[in-house]
Amino acid sequence: MILDIEKVVPGDLKKERKFLFVTFLALTLFGVLMIYEASSLYAFKASADPAYFFKKQAFSFLVGILFFSLTLLIDLEFLKRHNKKFLMLTFSFLILIIFFGKSGGGARRWLSIGPIGFQPSELLKVTFLLYCADYCNRKRGLIQNVRLGLIPLGFVLLSICSLLILQPDLGTAIFWVFWTILFLFLFGARRKHLGFVILVGAVIAFFLIKLYPYRVSRIIAYFDPFKDPKGAGFQLIQSQIAYGVGGFWGVGLGEGLQKLFFLPAAHTDFIFSIIAEEFGLWGSLGLIFIFFVIFHKMFIIAKFSQDGFKRGILWGIVLIFFLEIGINVGVSCGLFPTKGLPLPFMSYGGSSLVVHYILLGLFLNASRQEDKVQNLSAKS
Repeated sequence: MILDIEKVVPGDLKKERKFLFVTFLALTLFGVLMIYEASSLYAFKASADPAYFFKKQAFSFLVGILFFSLTLLIDLEFLKRHNKKFLMLTFSFLILIIFFGKSGGGARRWLSIGPIGFQPSELLKVTFLLYCADYCNRKRGLIQNVRLGLIPLGFVLLSICSLLILQPDLGTAIFWVFWTILFLFLFGARRKHLGFVILVGAVIAFFLIKLYPYRVSRIIAYFDPFKDPKGAGFQLIQSQIAYGVGGFWGVGLGEGLQKLFFLPAAHTDFIFSIIAEEFGLWGSLGLIFIFFVIFHKMFIIAKFSQDGFKRGILWGIVLIFFLEIGINVGVSCGLFPTKGLPLPFMSYGGSSLVVHYILLGLFLNASRQEDKVQNLSAKS
């Protein structure tokens, strides 16, 4: 039964939180299963262990649950007081990666500290989120002011995007521009100001794309992948083949062929294509429906929040999940140009999985602390 948002009470939100946790847990376990069967042959060729990626993802899942539990216990006021320090630490990692990062696929996006390897750009989903939530809470009366409200945050965003582009990772930089625009819109920024930011960002993105031939090739492949079927258009063509072969009912779990070295990154960025092939149109629509229900529940919880900082955390996480899922599914079916963005909680990637469980913990923590405030207000 769909809840009436205007009549939601804290008791209802407790049920919503339980639903979210159980659903994300189920999606992760399903994702681990799909990672194993989508990557086993590739893993066997690369490491002689067909369960290599499965084991790494399972370990990341356990680490994610640990951090999720710790995030549930953390005092949000502590994060509020020290959000700038956390963001500066992330900046330090992004700078270090330019000089000491691990190269792969023509970019430096991984940093190793002892035996631990991670993607610093993933940490932005926590640290930049906390910074923006605190910033908009402190300057909620100045968000419509360009000089006092938008320019200081714009400078931080520009610094982040510059460091990402140096990796190079233009796609993630564009992601954060869109996220920030939507976030500021929710907090009352004027449309004409945000429209100007979009215009300037589009011009900059155009020149950055023109500087690198492979980016131009991706855009051309987006409009007509068959112009370069063995190059820039290869991934998109193979993904669309997976959709076509899957049909309405799919070929069955484990029976897909695109994972057999046809579709690159089948267990990472294009895992939704493998799901479409093996579970068909109805299976894909079922998964999208689950995402829709998740967003509905998250919307209810975020709508209930009254504290500015917690509201920023809640809405910011909703936007992160919405953009990531929308972009990943859109890329796999050809709605958007190819961008290496994993499907949250389901695609292979340890840093991504752990960070998303931290975000889920932050979301539930912020909502739970808001409940306590609402209950105390009701009793007084």
